[in-house]
Amino acid sequence: MPLLRREEKGTIRAFGEVSKKLNLSNRVYRGIQVVPVEKIVGSVGRAKDLLPGFRLRNPDVRYYRVKRAMERGEVLPPIIVYKVGDEYYVLDGNHRVAVAKELGIEFLDAEVVEFFPSERKESKTLRAKRMEFENLTDLKGIDAGEPRHYDAFLNYIKDYAVMLKQSLGREVPLKEAALNWFLCVYTPSVQRIVEEGLEEKFPDKSLADIFAYVMDYKWYKSQKEGHDIGFDRAIEGFVKELTGKERPEEEREKKGLIHRVGGLLEEVLPWLRRE
Repeated sequence: MPLLRREEKGTIRAFGEVSKKLNLSNRVYRGIQVVPVEKIVGSVGRAKDLLPGFRLRNPDVRYYRVKRAMERGEVLPPIIVYKVGDEYYVLDGNHRVAVAKELGIEFLDAEVVEFFPSERKESKTLRAKRMEFENLTDLKGIDAGEPRHYDAFLNYIKDYAVMLKQSLGREVPLKEAALNWFLCVYTPSVQRIVEEGLEEKFPDKSLADIFAYVMDYKWYKSQKEGHDIGFDRAIEGFVKELTGKERPEEEREKKGLIHRVGGLLEEVLPWLRRE
């Protein structure tokens, strides 16, 4: 796959920009792999916070805590990366990658989701909706195939902004809420969708579309039961509706990315912590 030329050696690239230019909407979950640190060239959502060479613009307490742990040889959780060609973009683990590059560590364990260009042609309506959504939220790489899904995502983000306001006691700009929602709601939910194998059930749909279907199901069931059933119950019910089978208890208890949101918050969203 032809990759984009880097404007400046060591410049950290934003996955959203790469995704848009290469039309990356097809993806495959590759599981945990050992990835070369030198091939980690960008970030999902935090490129502006990183200087050339993957140095943090503003090193914080967590950075030095991670550095001490890696210097002592402690085993840390795998980072999470998006793969494009032979290059990687960090979704979760920017601190660990920054430290690894500083210390000269050659390889890191990573959960890998590989992206490929889509051959799907967008209608003018879909393209306009996507561009409107991206301009309002600064979120790129959420490639839905139905225009209505972008309206739904925007409403989810607005509701999420209200929740953050109640939690933090201050107004939360839409773009800040959007990044929170992307990292703490959308991304772990999509990971759960991948773990459940739902891509095989909807081969012609993007992960964004499948996420929207699960959320539609969640709304319907929540209305029927009179309370929010939560994403975990929604996807369990959605899978059961599709397959007619209920998964064994031991499989339902298997932990995936969605159970590690706390670590993601600490890694990527320091402004959520109260003083």
